[in-house]
Amino acid sequence: MGVSYFSPPPTGANEAERERAVIESGAIDARGDTVLGTICVELCRQVRGKAALLSILYGETQYVIAAHGFAIGAYSRKNSLSGHALYADDDLFVVPDLAADKRFAENPWVNGEVARFRFYTASLIRPHGRLPVGVISVLDDKPRPSISPAEREVMLAAAADMAARIVQISQDRNTAPVPD
Repeated sequence: MGVSYFSPPPTGANEAERERAVIESGAIDARGDTVLGTICVELCRQVRGKAALLSILYGETQYVIAAHGFAIGAYSRKNSLSGHALYADDDLFVVPDLAADKRFAENPWVNGEVARFRFYTASLIRPHGRLPVGVISVLDDKPRPSISPAEREVMLAAAADMAARIVQISQDRNTAPVPD
C-alpha cells in the first residue's frame, strides 16, 4: 500500500465571515431544488461535462445541493475540489488535467478510489454579490486544454442564476405564511 498525497483545500482568513454568509443565504436549505437541478443539467450539456454540481462549503463539509451526473449529499471538505476553487481569487477556476496537478493527482475523486475525474472548472456562487458561499462546477472524465470563451460565459451566467435562485428561495421561505 502506497502513500498518497494531495493538497486539502485552503480556508481563508475570512472563513468565519464567509460561513456566516452561508447561513444567512439559506443555501444549504436549497438542497434538491428543481430549478437549481435544471441549471445543472443545462450547464453540463453546454460545457460538455460528465457532471455538474452546486456545492456549498461549510465547516468540514461540502454540501452538494443540486447536481447532474453526481449524487446530492454531504461530502468531506478535505477531499473537495470545490474548496480550492472557493479561494482561488478568480470568479472562474479551471484545472485542465486534475491528474497532472499536484494539488489533485492523488485525490480520491481523481485517482479512482471514488471516481476518476480529470477535468474541472468552477465558478463562484455569491448570493447578494457578497462572499462566495460555494461553487458551481463541471467535471469530465477526460482532460482538456481549457474552456472556450462561450463556455466561460455559460459558467459565469449559471453562477449568477444560481445565486439569484438561492436568494429567491431564501426570500420565499422568509415570507411564507405561517399556518394556523
